[in-house]
Amino acid sequence: MSIGRHNRSFHKGFYSDNALDFSKRSSFDRDVMLERVYPRRLILPMLQHYGDECVPAVKIGQTVTIGQCIGAPAPGSMAVPIHSGISGTVTDIKPVVLPDGRTSRAVMIEGDRKRTFHPSVRPRNNVNVSAATVMGIIRDAGIVGMGGEGIPTIVKLNRAKRMKVKELLINCLQSEPYADSDYLILCEYADYVIMGAVAMAGACGLHVINILISKDRKNEIAALRNAMERSFSKYSGYAFNFIYLKPRFPQGYYRMVARTLYDVNLEEGESLEGRCRAVMFNCSTVYACWNAIAESMPLTSRAVSISTEDGLLRNVIAPIGTPVSELFDTASNASSSSKVVVWGNCFTGLQIDNPETTPILKTTSGVCLITDVAEVDAPCTGCGRCSDVCPMDLEPDKLYKLIAGGKEQAADKFGAARCINCGVCSYICPSHIKMGSLIGGYASTKRKAPASPYLAVGDRQWVDDVSLLSADQVSTAESRQPSRDTMTLPFEGWESE
Repeated sequence: MSIGRHNRSFHKGFYSDNALDFSKRSSFDRDVMLERVYPRRLILPMLQHYGDECVPAVKIGQTVTIGQCIGAPAPGSMAVPIHSGISGTVTDIKPVVLPDGRTSRAVMIEGDRKRTFHPSVRPRNNVNVSAATVMGIIRDAGIVGMGGEGIPTIVKLNRAKRMKVKELLINCLQSEPYADSDYLILCEYADYVIMGAVAMAGACGLHVINILISKDRKNEIAALRNAMERSFSKYSGYAFNFIYLKPRFPQGYYRMVARTLYDVNLEEGESLEGRCRAVMFNCSTVYACWNAIAESMPLTSRAVSISTEDGLLRNVIAPIGTPVSELFDTASNASSSSKVVVWGNCFTGLQIDNPETTPILKTTSGVCLITDVAEVDAPCTGCGRCSDVCPMDLEPDKLYKLIAGGKEQAADKFGAARCINCGVCSYICPSHIKMGSLIGGYASTKRKAPASPYLAVGDRQWVDDVSLLSADQVSTAESRQPSRDTMTLPFEGWESE
């Protein structure tokens, strides 16, 4: 093992000097990180990822257990399975509309409070498995990008392997104010993050792992270093680099990473894998991968930050599909009656009308309550501050006027589709013009065209097997792997605690 360090800085964005001071996020209650939410019911949409909708694998009235597959990919589709995070009974299967406008069938489960686990969920004392088996386990576990993009992890791993990438990047750059769930994963489960990174790197056939993290996250950096020391003998031959970045918002978006680390401006349709020979995963995604390998636990729950503009509340571990209303019930003094409920974090989240019927998904890292700000009928002053902070080098004031005026072709020429909807332009605007939501919404519609690099080069071959419904997903994954793959990962003697 070798460890290096580098200092970098993202382009533009802003530093906070007020109540949004990033350093204040450490005031989260740390003793409640391990608090688990036990919801009465789950709402599990069959579309929680970038790609195609899953097919319900259960029927109304059927009893389900924790870790059981309740939604499977259709043959030939780009999807990964969905699993239940509680035990109980399927009460309904019906279409729901998600806050981002997508419509999907959803499986409704009423909990029985017994917390019965599926027989396939069991610790693996021997994790010295082949690289191909790792790929199968991650696919069957239903893991997707948990930082928000939602691309199936198996798709990125398979693509990285075929494109012969040179580096694996662990994105530890959760930068939105009051969002702290990723950092708590790093502190509490650093060993899982490190071991998961090695397993994923080995599956891709690479040996360089770069950890992207803000330089002020001292506790998280120490936790990762300690995890490396504890596991040194198990991953010799892998080189780790800490790449420290200044604390600012936004950061971590793959195009910004390409510019910062590789001095490359990715064009529409280009990927880190193809242009920079690197593949990037959120640290919570990496944790989930090792949890699947070591504990045979599919992606059934995640860490969620619950926050308000008045102060930070807590992080919890919640089953995916938990209604937002039940999350707020776990936090004292968090009443949504006079507040705007945001599905997601305060800058990039979406306002929802009914927290009773809106669940958290695999990509939901936070929920928050904010005071509604009335529309301010003030004209643009032409100050240019929005352009000064835009991380994509756009001119938000000009784009806002063009899109609002119906001049979409002109907006396209000025790069409207490159907006990442970070919301910085709206926050910084002295006239309180909500330009970010308009431009970001327009950009998302442009990106729905089938130009994504992840719909190409045969990625679907990894998700066309209905045997995901097997009672033993891990054994099924192992039996599917080609015998010619004899590469094993260096985890001899590792045992789950």
